[in-house]
Amino acid sequence: MERWDVIVVGAGLGGMLTAAILARQGRRVVVLERAARPGGRLRSYDLDGFVVDCGAFLWPNKHLDEALAAAGVTEWVGSEIPATEIMRIFVDGCGGRRFAFPWLGRDAAAIADTIREVYRITPDDFAALGGVLAQLAQWDDAQTAAHLPIAVRDWLAANVRSRVVADAVLRTLMLFGSRAPADASIGELAGLLQRNRGGGTPAKPECSGANRVGGVRALVDAIAAALTRNGATLRLGTTVDEITVTNGRAVGVAVHTDVPFQERLLADAVVSNLPVWTLFEIISPTHFPTAFVTNARAYAAVGGTVGVAYAFDTLPTLRETGSGDTFRGWTRLLVGTERSFGGGLLWMSHHSPRCAPPGKHLLQGMRLVSPETLPDLAAVDAIVADFDRMVREIYADVDTTLRWRRHWITRDGTEYMISTSPRPDVPAPSIANLYFVGETINLPSIQMDAAAHSAVECARLITSGT
Repeated sequence: MERWDVIVVGAGLGGMLTAAILARQGRRVVVLERAARPGGRLRSYDLDGFVVDCGAFLWPNKHLDEALAAAGVTEWVGSEIPATEIMRIFVDGCGGRRFAFPWLGRDAAAIADTIREVYRITPDDFAALGGVLAQLAQWDDAQTAAHLPIAVRDWLAANVRSRVVADAVLRTLMLFGSRAPADASIGELAGLLQRNRGGGTPAKPECSGANRVGGVRALVDAIAAALTRNGATLRLGTTVDEITVTNGRAVGVAVHTDVPFQERLLADAVVSNLPVWTLFEIISPTHFPTAFVTNARAYAAVGGTVGVAYAFDTLPTLRETGSGDTFRGWTRLLVGTERSFGGGLLWMSHHSPRCAPPGKHLLQGMRLVSPETLPDLAAVDAIVADFDRMVREIYADVDTTLRWRRHWITRDGTEYMISTSPRPDVPAPSIANLYFVGETINLPSIQMDAAAHSAVECARLITSGT
């Protein structure tokens, strides 16, 4: 049986970075990936000369740069969203008029239109909302941790007397991207508000930039190149059947390739980059505490996304201004009479020029949805219709500039403040030498940045022998 220092299961961002960091430190590492290409949620596809990212493509970068440096990644350029263009809002039926995002501490006079049209509350109630959010932002680490299991609805019921203000808190979570804000964790919300409080590099919204290839696959290619330089082995088309546990220790894996014949690999440590709710497909839940299994399975309700891409022959003009849309940030959409969360849009070609042929442009959008929505064709079509309607409301010349529109669904979406169920720590409970990395690990970071953060922490723990 072949022996390795570390076996990494899954070639998503967290797994690839963990492997590259450890290999750079001299460890003998193999990454096992059942798909034909690495990247996990970082997926790019070619279509008619355009490159469409059909998975993750934007994240707050507070830890990614650190992880890339530790992994020796040198061939990737990020594109940071300017602080003045992080987010804006468009409201269904308002004629393509822009509304400023209600950042905590922003002058109420500067967002008077947002208070009136997005929140539909009085300035006094909006000030009370700011007070609630400021309170959460001031919690210390112990308070935040203690509130992680508490749902936002329960905390609001006990601490906010005004129903109007409580509803405004939920609307704020919705604007950040939570599809079920009442069920979110109030501790997770507090952590989000505190994200830049702890020092170090502030989180910066970022996606792939002007690389040799378009889209987020540029990041995947750069990390894969670092893996090779560092001496790690990447085995694609390799399915892990089991993580082997002996006497309470992870000692290796059983795998197969395109034929069913099983191979056994041994290792001093095993790192899982699988979504935590799929872990029990390759390791018996009897190895773990009951609470861990219950919490891990709760994350299966994460749902997924409905994604859209619009390819334009020329840059369309904003209906409000008559000028081409050069906004580099994220556009939030509120749809229907209830002005509910309609997803978001981002001009990918403003960041990654090779996402589109010269002179052409690519606009992408996504909406987080429940697991029940994904197999409902009529529901998916209705969401796509919302995007189409809003794009035509925002831009005056869509019908003369649009080349094509495509849509898709994913079943691996994650979101802000996903659940009150505790996230797993990097070291597995009850099993020595087994570690977890990915987006839903218990660290003060979110989305793809959490995958990078967990990689750095996992490599540190393995290196230190803890």
